Amino acid sequence: MFGHPANGETPEWHLLVFFSPSIIVLARVPGRGVRPEGLSSHECLMPSSSQPFMEQGRGGCGHTSLTMAIVIVVASVFLTSLAAACPIPCTCPISGSVVDCGGLHLLCLPSRLPDGVWLLELSHNNLSHLPVGTFQGLWGLRVLLLSHNILRDLSGGALGGLSFLEQLDLSHNQLAYLPPDFSATLGSLLRLDLSHNLLTSLDPSSLWRLGSLEQLDLSHNQLAELIAGVFGGLFRLHWLSLAGNQLQRVEGAALAVMPGLEVLSLAGNDISELEAEAFATLGALGLLSLVGNRLQHLEFKAVAGIRTAGTRLLLADNPWTCDCDLQRAFGKLGHLRHLRVVDLGNLTCTGPERLSGAVLSGVEAQLCAWLRLPLCWASRALCCSWWLWLC
Repeated sequence: MFGHPANGETPEWHLLVFFSPSIIVLARVPGRGVRPEGLSSHECLMPSSSQPFMEQGRGGCGHTSLTMAIVIVVASVFLTSLAAACPIPCTCPISGSVVDCGGLHLLCLPSRLPDGVWLLELSHNNLSHLPVGTFQGLWGLRVLLLSHNILRDLSGGALGGLSFLEQLDLSHNQLAYLPPDFSATLGSLLRLDLSHNLLTSLDPSSLWRLGSLEQLDLSHNQLAELIAGVFGGLFRLHWLSLAGNQLQRVEGAALAVMPGLEVLSLAGNDISELEAEAFATLGALGLLSLVGNRLQHLEFKAVAGIRTAGTRLLLADNPWTCDCDLQRAFGKLGHLRHLRVVDLGNLTCTGPERLSGAVLSGVEAQLCAWLRLPLCWASRALCCSWWLWLC
């Protein structure tokens, strides 16, 4: 088919065909090494020693004439799509739809991601940067998992081209801030996990375009305050966790525009004060956790503004000062049918010293005794009629 050399000798052809993970057809070239194409993604792996892909061809055969070498690559459109379905060194449990590159110690993203990928797993790697345009053209991508990397910066349109993304996991990275254009192309996002990062503040514009977001996890960062309107565009949000941050107070202006919020966790912060009616605008709130803060007193108006039927409050692990004011606040809460402190039996006193360690529900009746006693001496009828209102 190819003819013979002028000297009449028949050349020795070695045809090598690889169909997985890429398609390569090679003809032996005497005296030269051949490196298959399609393996460039290995450059994203952690550095390691490697040997030549193929040994050098045999030389010294005494030929002085030009050695013919013909490389023929034959691949149908079907086989080409198979080759592109799973980039090296990832695995693809569902060809073309799910690409698993997790736990491979990658330093950069694999090239030639299939256009039809639906779920892209990149967790547990060593990614520190996402180049601009990395995800351009991946219109089918719905789930992007980037947790447990060392990402520090997402600026410069790093998440561009993800207009149809529904779930984004950026937890356990080193993000210190979110750029103003963070949400520019994430209008379809439903779930966003930013937990376990280094965020110290939130720019309102960074979350403004997440109008479809339903769940937002900002737990275990270093947030010390919430700027008014920071959640301004999150009209459909129903689950928000701010647990494990450094918040010291809660202001209603920061939570004013989340009418559908059902679950709010503020556990494990440094909150010592609740602004009056801080939660009044949360008309759908069903669970509010203030566990593990620094609350010594409870501002009745701060929680009385919650008007959702069946709202549950979690208030344990706070350093409560068990005095008449606290007893009065919890006494009023007991008369609100739509609110219930579900962990009331776990609330313990830190002060005064004589009550330290006591369960609040066990000493509640004693907390206003000093106020009731003088009234009883003055007028038993007055005491018996009005002591509940005073305490």
